[in-house]
Amino acid sequence: MPIHNSKFSQNLTRFNIPLLMGAVFAASLGTGVFTFTLPLMNLDEKAGGMWLGSGFAGYFLAKLLIAPLSGNYADRNGSSKPLLLSCGLAFLLPLLYLVYPAIETLYVIQFILGLCAGTVRTVSMAAIGTSMGGEKLSSRFAVLSAVMNSSFLLGPLLGGLLYIDKDYLPVLGAMSAFMGLAFIIFSLCAKHLPTHIAEHNKTEDISPGPRHFLSIMTALFGRGMGIGSLIAFYPVLLKSSLQLSPGSTALLFSIPSLATVLLLPISGRLLAGFERRLTTATGMLISALALYILGSCSTIPGFMFTGILSGIGAAISMPASMAVCSELGCAKGKALGLANMAANIGFMAGPLFCGLMVSTSGQIDTPFKLTAIVGAISALFILYEGIAQKGFKKSGLAFATLSALGLFLLVPQNLEQNREDQTFRYSDVAMGTVVNLTIPGGDNSATRTSAKETVTIMHHLQKDLDHRNKRGSIGRVNHEAGKKSVRVSDKAFKTIQRGIEISEKSAGSFDITIGAITTTPFYYALDKSRFAGHKELINYRLLEIDPAENRVFLPKKGMALDLGGLAKGTIIDAAAEHLKRSGIKTAMVEAGGDFMAFGDRNWTIGIRNPRGKGIIGHIKIKNSAVCGSGDYYQFITPISKDDKARKHHIFDPALLQSSAESIATTTVAPDAETADALATTVFIMGPAKGTKFMEKHFPDCSAMWILPDMSIVSTKNFPSLTLNKNKQ
Repeated sequence: MPIHNSKFSQNLTRFNIPLLMGAVFAASLGTGVFTFTLPLMNLDEKAGGMWLGSGFAGYFLAKLLIAPLSGNYADRNGSSKPLLLSCGLAFLLPLLYLVYPAIETLYVIQFILGLCAGTVRTVSMAAIGTSMGGEKLSSRFAVLSAVMNSSFLLGPLLGGLLYIDKDYLPVLGAMSAFMGLAFIIFSLCAKHLPTHIAEHNKTEDISPGPRHFLSIMTALFGRGMGIGSLIAFYPVLLKSSLQLSPGSTALLFSIPSLATVLLLPISGRLLAGFERRLTTATGMLISALALYILGSCSTIPGFMFTGILSGIGAAISMPASMAVCSELGCAKGKALGLANMAANIGFMAGPLFCGLMVSTSGQIDTPFKLTAIVGAISALFILYEGIAQKGFKKSGLAFATLSALGLFLLVPQNLEQNREDQTFRYSDVAMGTVVNLTIPGGDNSATRTSAKETVTIMHHLQKDLDHRNKRGSIGRVNHEAGKKSVRVSDKAFKTIQRGIEISEKSAGSFDITIGAITTTPFYYALDKSRFAGHKELINYRLLEIDPAENRVFLPKKGMALDLGGLAKGTIIDAAAEHLKRSGIKTAMVEAGGDFMAFGDRNWTIGIRNPRGKGIIGHIKIKNSAVCGSGDYYQFITPISKDDKARKHHIFDPALLQSSAESIATTTVAPDAETADALATTVFIMGPAKGTKFMEKHFPDCSAMWILPDMSIVSTKNFPSLTLNKNKQ
């Protein structure tokens, strides 16, 4: 066991540990605010799944590279300089975004932030590891882990609130403020921190066996892979599964960290006397189980349960694993630096692996299950050592071997999409959801290239047509409302013209100037009296367009365009057109439950159950688009018993409140743009008015309504609906 400098330990305990913990908390919170909201901005900017995975892999690569370097530096030169330098650098990072405001800049910032965060974590752990040993070491590391994990609790909550209006500047400001605070606190305790950590860690027996070293490093890699996957893709899974607001997504995302933070002080004390390798393995296996179950979750209670279970596993394994690493050798900085490097290799591999598997399997759940299996297998080595330490070497080997074999049986069978029918499927993240391209005819390089180009086009168009993108066509038009006209892209101008056409035919039931209300965060949760003065701002007739120069002008300040009612269909159509130009004869483009199919093939489309799991039935289409609209995407549940209607995101421009005529609509049209716009329009109108509207203006299109009592009404020409036997 290490022989510690008692004088140094006493000084660190009395004067520096509270300050050190406070500085680590501030730095971790700054990192947490940034790293949670970046995936949400990635979705809003419509970057792909591999882009998201690569960005986070870069962050963890930075932590991987800096961990051993900062640990070795602290051993030789002390801990104050690397801590101050890292926090000072992080404090200045937002300046990069002010110079070049783009998502690429944010990923550069994330990489540099990884260097800073990796330094703070490694050096602070080494300083704590120097202060004491024995059972107290696990307890102290439990407190440090609670401090660090609090950033994953409070960071997402604060980040969700700061990003509520889709502006990243408040997030960067908060990150800078917390890093500046950490710099100040580290400055206050700098003179009491160790000047040469290695001098305070003389040991009599300093050489752990290589097997022991590799077992803990392998376990840390597996756990890091799971954590990295969660940080990068858990917000995507939550948003695509539940369609929650950023704030609600942040709340669910924080549950694992909340459970961890609350349980760490307890677990650190209760488990301090237990064999540390067994404790580490047990906690990691529990976390792996939670991650595996997470892949099958689709409800809020399910996500809450797996979050709590994941937190329990982390609270058990973290203090014990830190203590094991701290006693690997005499140089605390080096030992903990290598441990953090192993964890960060996992952090880097996790997002890359998940991004690859999303494209390969076309599903967001499969990567979580596979990552869980890898994490569990990684923990078996140290589990064997823990059992062997108790004198049951042969039994431990047998148990670990059988466990490994059992884990392989849990590997999902759908690692690759079914290609028995020679159908190529390509999936990626775009438009805030998983996009699937289904192309019969076999897999070849030309088809793959066309698929990738198609998703790139979708990303580009989404940026241009999304009102939240201040640099896109619609964002610029809204910014100059009441000031001057704006020249927009050809696609944006044609989409606006199409929106005006449908607005006219629907007599304003569909109105693309509804943005005067819908660009307000959580507008559907506010009382309609809040928008009493907005009535005059919602009028498509006031919109001025110049076809000769593609210029658009909103004449009143406060007016705003929101093409959300048809732009998704526009983008799906553009994707289908690109596939056709690439020589593909038959294909289907699907994005978040909206479809465009073309070619000589019949396609079966499921209709979602708006008040239950699964689908209520299915229809068959050919050379058509199918789009849906419903009150289940973004909504709040009524608080009053007298108010049974949901407040949701589909606003009736005439009433200035959520439409209550129906709870879901499905429309079929020759193109997705028309189907998307009609789904919103007839949702607001209801079946009586909507049927007449369809017959008069869109006789070649059809619609189906699901009413609040779950009854179904459709136009005469709607495809035959085959009801699910399990319809709720």
